[in-house]
Amino acid sequence: MGMRVRLACQPLTWRNFQEAVKDIAEIGYDGVEAPVGAYLDRLDELKALLEQHKLVCSATYVGGAFWKGGTEEAERAVKIAEALPKVGCTILILASSGYSPRPGRAPKRHYLRFCATVNEIAQRAKKFGVKVVFHNHAWTLIESAEEIDLLMANTDPELVWAGFDTAQLAYGDADPVATLRKFKDRIGYLHIKDLNPQLGGMTLEQRYRMGRVKHVFWELGRGAIGERGLTGVLDVLREINYEGWICAELDSTPLTPRIGNANNYLWLVEHLKPGERVSS
Repeated sequence: MGMRVRLACQPLTWRNFQEAVKDIAEIGYDGVEAPVGAYLDRLDELKALLEQHKLVCSATYVGGAFWKGGTEEAERAVKIAEALPKVGCTILILASSGYSPRPGRAPKRHYLRFCATVNEIAQRAKKFGVKVVFHNHAWTLIESAEEIDLLMANTDPELVWAGFDTAQLAYGDADPVATLRKFKDRIGYLHIKDLNPQLGGMTLEQRYRMGRVKHVFWELGRGAIGERGLTGVLDVLREINYEGWICAELDSTPLTPRIGNANNYLWLVEHLKPGERVSS
């Protein structure tokens, strides 16, 4: 059957979501990772905006200090999960919020409580027909290869899927291709972007000592992961006949948001094989 994907864009690069939706649709993406949590009291408005531009809500992102357990943040994540089907979406992305001190191991109880909370949110989200995927993120509790292993070992594979980010993996010293292949049976979503070439060939500790450079993440194929690494990522998806979303993301860009994200779109279109992209 082969890989069957749709292409989404994370609107983080834009300051205005309505402008982002217009640009993302005109570029040619199939979906947008909409901030559903910001629209909880006006879901009809969000749905109408997406329908106007013929875009699908691919997923929504929720970060939190889930190592603190069942807090208001966890309850809000469940509330957002309940809202997702109302805008035609079934994927909730969970991630850690910022954690300090970093890098280095946190207390084991924080990791275990984080995993237990993610499991609980995923169990409750399932009742709404929503799948939870976990997103690794630099400068958070789950950023290194070791921490990703710990997270995956302590979350229920029937409930929590991998929604990895290629450049965040590379920043945390986790090889994107090897990590995706290691957890290929749990891939449920993908953020794809490149890593600033200034940060290539370093350890995580060295990247922290260097500090945050301007534009940590780069356009596809132009950074430290590069053509070889990113095409390798696509090849892993082909190996498992992946069916789902590939979401391009640029946290920032020296270009305009529209041009930077259009470049990512063109890279993806050029690197997909005939028949791998579906429109519905």
